[in-house]
Amino acid sequence: MALSPAYTIHQYREDIYKVVAFKGNRDPDKVFIRDREDHQRNETKLDNSFSRARSMVLQYALCNPWTYFFTGTLDRQKFDRYDLDTFNSRLTQFIRDKRKIYESKIQYLLVPEKHKDGAWHIHGLVHNLPDAAVCGFAPPAPKKLIDGGFLNWPDYMHKFGFCSLAPIRDPIATAYYISKYVSKDLAQREGDLGKHLYFHSRPLKKAEKASDVYLYNPGLDDLCTHEYDFCKVGMVQDAPWYFPYQWDGAEIPDEEPLDPKPIQDPLQGFQPWTVDPFYEQLKINL
Repeated sequence: MALSPAYTIHQYREDIYKVVAFKGNRDPDKVFIRDREDHQRNETKLDNSFSRARSMVLQYALCNPWTYFFTGTLDRQKFDRYDLDTFNSRLTQFIRDKRKIYESKIQYLLVPEKHKDGAWHIHGLVHNLPDAAVCGFAPPAPKKLIDGGFLNWPDYMHKFGFCSLAPIRDPIATAYYISKYVSKDLAQREGDLGKHLYFHSRPLKKAEKASDVYLYNPGLDDLCTHEYDFCKVGMVQDAPWYFPYQWDGAEIPDEEPLDPKPIQDPLQGFQPWTVDPFYEQLKINL
C-alpha cells in the first residue's frame, strides 16, 4: 500500500485546469490510500492510443496560442492521396523550409482524416504564419470561401493541394473541436499508419501539475463531470491562476472570489468550419 493523492490538479492555461479525482478511501478525516499496483493496472487499461492521443491533442490545443484553423488536402496530380506516411514526411520538411524562408517559427497541430474514398486530408491549428504568406480567395474559388473570410496559403496549395485557413474566433471551443477529430476509427486502423493519430511541431507547451490533494474534498468532486474505471475527471473554466492553492493550504489573495466552473459542453453554440476539402479542390481545379 502507498500514500497517494486523492486528487491531482493540472493547469492548461491561466484560467483552465483539469481535476482528476482518484477512486479510493473517501473518508474526509483520513488521507487517501490506494493500492499502487491496482492503480498502475487501471492506468494501463486506459492508456490506449485513442485516449492518449485525444488527451494530448487537447493539451496542445489549449496550452498554446493558435491563429488559424487549417484544412489541407493532397492533389492527386501531385501526391498519392492515400499515402499518409509520405504526406507527413513531406509536410514536416515543407514547414521546416518555410520557417527559414519566412524567418518565422511556424507552429502546427494537425489531425489526419480519411475521406469516404480512403484519401487523406488534415485538419488542425497553425500559428506564426506571416500575414504575407496568406491571402484571400478569389475566383474561380467557390463563393463560400471568398465571402466566408477564409484565407489561402498559396505555398501549401502549390506544393500539396487545396487548403483553407479560418481565423480562430473561440480558442477554447476550437481546442475541443480539433480533439474530436481523433476518433476511435482513426486509432484502430491497421498497419504502420496506426501511430499517426496527429502531427505537431516541437516544442509545444503541455499541461503542468499545479497541486496534489490528499484529503477528500466534495468541492473538487463536484467539478469532475466524467467518470472512468479508476478516476473521475473534470475540466474547469474561469478559474483564477491561484485556484489549486486553495487545496494545499497556501494563502489565497483577496482580490477576487474563487469560483471555478466545470466545462460542461464547450461546443454548445459553436459554429465549426464546414468546408468540404475535396469539393473545394474540385471546384478550384475546374
